[in-house]
Amino acid sequence: MYRYIFLISILLISIIPVVFASYSNIYQNPVTLKGFREIGTLNTNQEVIVTIFVPLKNLDLLYYYAGATSNPASPLYHKFLSPQEVQQLFLPTEEYNQILNYVKNSGFQVLFTALNSVIVVKGTVGQVEKYLGTKYTVYSNGSITYYTNYGYPKINAYVYSSNVSIIFFAHPSTLITESMLKSFQQEINQTFPLEGYWPTVLQKVYNVTTEGENTTIGILDFYGDPYIVQQLAYFDKVTGLPNPPNFTIVPIGPYNPNLGIANGWAGEISLDVEVAHAIAPKANITLYIANPNIPLPAIIAYITSQNKVDTLSQSFSIPESVFSSLFNGPLFYSCVILSDEYYALGSAEGITFLASSGDAGGSGYSNGPIGTVGYPSTSPFVTSVGGTTVYLQFPNGSYYQTAWSNYGFVPNNVNYGGSTGGVSIIEPKPWYQWGLLTPSTYPNGKLIPEISANANVYPGIYIVLPGNVTGITGGTSESSPLTAGLLSTIESYTHHRIGLLNPILTYMAEKYYGKAIEPITFGYNIPWVAYYGYNLVTGYGTINAGYFENILSTINLSSKELNVIVNVYNTSIPTIPPQQFYPGQHILVTANITYPNGSPVQTGEFKALIENYLGNLTTFNLTYNPLTKLWAGSGILPNNASGVLFVYVYGSEDGLKGIGYYETFSGYYITFDYTTTFIPVYAELGNAELGITLSNSYFEAPIGVMNITLDIYSYNITTNAYTFVTTLSVPIKNGVGVIDLPPDLSVGDLLIIAEGNAYGFDAFTNGIYMQTLFILPQVVVEPGSVSPGQFVTIEGSIIPPVNLPSSTFQDALQGTNITAKLVSSNGVVINEANIPLSPNGIYFGYLYIPKNTSPGLYNVLLFATYYSYALNTTIQGFYYGQIYVSNQATISVKSVNYAFEGQTVFIYANITNGTNEIKFGMFSATVYPSSLSFNYTTISSIIEIPLWYNPKIGEWEGNFTLPSAISAGNLTYLAGQGYFGVPFKVLITGISALGNPTTTNSGNAYTINVLPYTLFTNQTLDKTLPSYASLVNVKILNVSGNLLNEFLTNVVIVNSNVKILNGNISNLVIRNSTVFIMQSNANNITLYNSTLYAIGGSINGLNVINSKVVPINVHIQGLYPELPTITISLPSKNVTGTVNVTVNVVGEDVSRINVYLDGNLISSFTTNGTHIVTLNTQNYPDGGYNLTVTAIQSDGLSSSNSSYLYFENGLTNLNTKVNLISNQLTNVSNSLSSSISSLRTTSLEYQSISLAIGIIAIVLAILALVRRRR
Repeated sequence: MYRYIFLISILLISIIPVVFASYSNIYQNPVTLKGFREIGTLNTNQEVIVTIFVPLKNLDLLYYYAGATSNPASPLYHKFLSPQEVQQLFLPTEEYNQILNYVKNSGFQVLFTALNSVIVVKGTVGQVEKYLGTKYTVYSNGSITYYTNYGYPKINAYVYSSNVSIIFFAHPSTLITESMLKSFQQEINQTFPLEGYWPTVLQKVYNVTTEGENTTIGILDFYGDPYIVQQLAYFDKVTGLPNPPNFTIVPIGPYNPNLGIANGWAGEISLDVEVAHAIAPKANITLYIANPNIPLPAIIAYITSQNKVDTLSQSFSIPESVFSSLFNGPLFYSCVILSDEYYALGSAEGITFLASSGDAGGSGYSNGPIGTVGYPSTSPFVTSVGGTTVYLQFPNGSYYQTAWSNYGFVPNNVNYGGSTGGVSIIEPKPWYQWGLLTPSTYPNGKLIPEISANANVYPGIYIVLPGNVTGITGGTSESSPLTAGLLSTIESYTHHRIGLLNPILTYMAEKYYGKAIEPITFGYNIPWVAYYGYNLVTGYGTINAGYFENILSTINLSSKELNVIVNVYNTSIPTIPPQQFYPGQHILVTANITYPNGSPVQTGEFKALIENYLGNLTTFNLTYNPLTKLWAGSGILPNNASGVLFVYVYGSEDGLKGIGYYETFSGYYITFDYTTTFIPVYAELGNAELGITLSNSYFEAPIGVMNITLDIYSYNITTNAYTFVTTLSVPIKNGVGVIDLPPDLSVGDLLIIAEGNAYGFDAFTNGIYMQTLFILPQVVVEPGSVSPGQFVTIEGSIIPPVNLPSSTFQDALQGTNITAKLVSSNGVVINEANIPLSPNGIYFGYLYIPKNTSPGLYNVLLFATYYSYALNTTIQGFYYGQIYVSNQATISVKSVNYAFEGQTVFIYANITNGTNEIKFGMFSATVYPSSLSFNYTTISSIIEIPLWYNPKIGEWEGNFTLPSAISAGNLTYLAGQGYFGVPFKVLITGISALGNPTTTNSGNAYTINVLPYTLFTNQTLDKTLPSYASLVNVKILNVSGNLLNEFLTNVVIVNSNVKILNGNISNLVIRNSTVFIMQSNANNITLYNSTLYAIGGSINGLNVINSKVVPINVHIQGLYPELPTITISLPSKNVTGTVNVTVNVVGEDVSRINVYLDGNLISSFTTNGTHIVTLNTQNYPDGGYNLTVTAIQSDGLSSSNSSYLYFENGLTNLNTKVNLISNQLTNVSNSLSSSISSLRTTSLEYQSISLAIGIIAIVLAILALVRRRR
């Protein structure tokens, strides 16, 4: 059946005439940009790049295959075209070969060709003028210069040669880097929590089940990155990922990757490659690096012609507001119409094209929401990828996902305002979005985005940048390659390509919403909000890869649709190709309609529907022609049928439905030359000119005089609606028109939309311009949220209207009065504040949030007035932002009260929203010396310590290293500042996933008292030893030195000679060293083959192995081996003669036993056990003696025991003498008794008695002395 349809296509080619434009008869105007003036020409010898476009054939079949191959209800679903079929159906090979041979023979260098329809050559200006027929002119705005060609081409093709695209691709448009945020933070004096994680954790978030095997991811970037191969290898080393099976860099055009370092594209390339690889590590990667001088359709044509990638990620966006002033008809045609054709062709081959939606929220790339979305994400053949915020828990990886929201507002074109979403005013709403509602008063354009993925930088992801530097990044520059990685894993599972993803997303959303696609229900991007179902912040939501691939691999719809191939013809001017129409012309629509089996449908009801950005313009019936076997019908294009037209044929037959599609362009294209986006005017002065230029897609301007109708609308943020204001009729002569804006225009954002036979739009501001102001919460994160009692900060500069006199302009710049109002969703003013001019020349003020303010999304309205005495008028201005109000997050911190310098401190926090525990969000700690509390906001912009929720402990946790004399630790901003041993403050700030902000009051900070000791952990000290330090898990090796006043914990000393004085020691191991521990307190010391001198202090726990200890006045407990025990056994304490003393020693490693008598060694033994010591007491004088036994271990430690002995040999002799004297006295007494009577005189009697009494006294004294000595 598929082959049958292909053969029918070939048959159609043979019976339907093909019309080509004759480019050689058309004058090509130069590309002129607003604000640039012509300054000259190029030197004829200068080399330039020229791109030649030869129109593709059979666009009807091209659009048919692009849609049918990705429509689950089509019989061609996933039957993608082969290169041979593409060449046979669409490529203008004959015309291409003629032109290719011509440029080769003319001496041009062919850089590359694509799809037999694109030829890119390099040659000199002289060559181009001689052989291709166009000349060159140069334009400049004073800082940027570009060249462009113009004139009549000599070949029948579109000849494009300009480097104007450098302006659009000079820098990545959807990339946010850490350095950009640091620059932003320097402008804003607020609190900036910031943290990141490696993108590999996102595999779980999106339920990835394969690694992308046998698929190829394509990435399109510009300029290049000379280090990307080394960066990817280092990224894999850090993350543990395998290298991709194949990583190929394919330059498109001249290639100088060094340029990417200077302009930021190297950072974009780093992000694109690494995040895609992180999601699908086994997918091949082809990195296309385009030269910015080559137009986008040529780049896409080249990638499509290679047909080597399954998905293509494009991390850039050209805001539609840029098209209004910087594009003319030919440039618009080439960038949009031609690019759409090549995107369609790649889709027919099965390539899925992705593009970042943008990073400026819903209003940041324009004046008002319209104009903010950008190309190529608005192309019907490209999937627009918006941004979400993924909050993670560690270590389990649980997550919660919200939209990537705005802060409150950031100035225009500042690239960190949330996920860009909105409605296109260029590309009409495609068929697969017909079921989605367009917001009231908005165009009927394509809705952006289709799908989303992680993009927020609060928190962001880590990538490896040039130089192998790790940085935090994000933006939809992340979400696009991330989604490319997801699709790669899905294609690896299903074993086939996806092609155009958008119709499949519609199918999945209708059938499997909440499963294959997960909704995002919280967030805002100004003015849009996220909610269940499709929304203009995150699209349908995010892809659940595991569920998506299961459904995708089994889709087999029982009811198929009809095949409808649509073609169009301009029957008013048959020679004009169907790429150009004008309102009022006749259009012929034909359709080849067949059943799923390929047979023609001859009955039924079918209509042609023509729509543009305004919606459905006209319908008419088709009838079947049996001769051509085609359905056909004609109609007249209405007056408002201008811009990109989508021509549909739809209907049914016998219950089978079908729809076909064709894309073309109608009318003139309007370039707005002045009064443009981002340049304010004040119409009330009467001198605000509006200048426009008209051209069609083939470089032609209208000849003669005509009028163009322009409608003006004002935008109101409170209703999120555009209101009609007035209509202008602009007289046009030879394509140029000028008119003054009416003086009664409303102040604020206005939108001009062309009517009739011209297409164009212009978003601009009437009045004082305040879109340059920041509207920020106290905690500057996204989502921007404040709690009742907090305030919104408004600061920045303004731009007075440019049509003011110069003196008035300068006065208004600093003399304007600004009032900010907080307004609820129902229009009630909650509070207001004046925003004065600060001394440094910027406007700065606070808008207080009353404590009784209810939660919800609020508008912040800014009103400006300046009264000019010179003009006698009041100049006004108006702008807006939005802010979310929510309950404040409360924090309870737990950590140490005291810490050492250099110590790693752990923080634990319980965070609630006042009722429930907060488990998802982004919180970080600012750590600073108490003395620098006044600099808290500045410090918070320099470094933040991330906290992660740990479900195992039910708390948020993080850690940081305090500064010391050796290192600044995590607090690098203190390097060389000397903040050691002082109190530090820890203030936790951040926001929950649902917008609960913390306080930023430094009075809520936790205090840690830092002791004046430097902490060394997990280090080896092999040079010098510190003083006043705390050593934890440290090894001292081959060092001789002193440790003074140290704390030692788990320290090992090896091959060293160390003296420790006044230390506090816990768990010290000494090996092969000599160590002095003096006046220290120690616990658990182990010696191996070492000598320890312990002097003073105490040791509790000493393990001695093959070592010696010299204790001096030290108290030791818990010794191992234990000291020997000594028992001394004596026969009696009073001994005489020769006695035996028994000594019993019990212990290990006893090397010697010494026995001392009053300190004199009397005996020695070499083993433990029982020993007999024999004493001959007669060799010693009588008296008391200390008998001491000392048992000495081989480690030098010893134990002693003593007993007291009394030698009594002299007392025994004295007793004998006393007994002899006693006997003698007895005899004397007896003799005296018998003789007393014979005494002759009284004198002799008394003498004898006296003598006797004296002798008795001597005896008694001797006896008393003997008893006392016992």
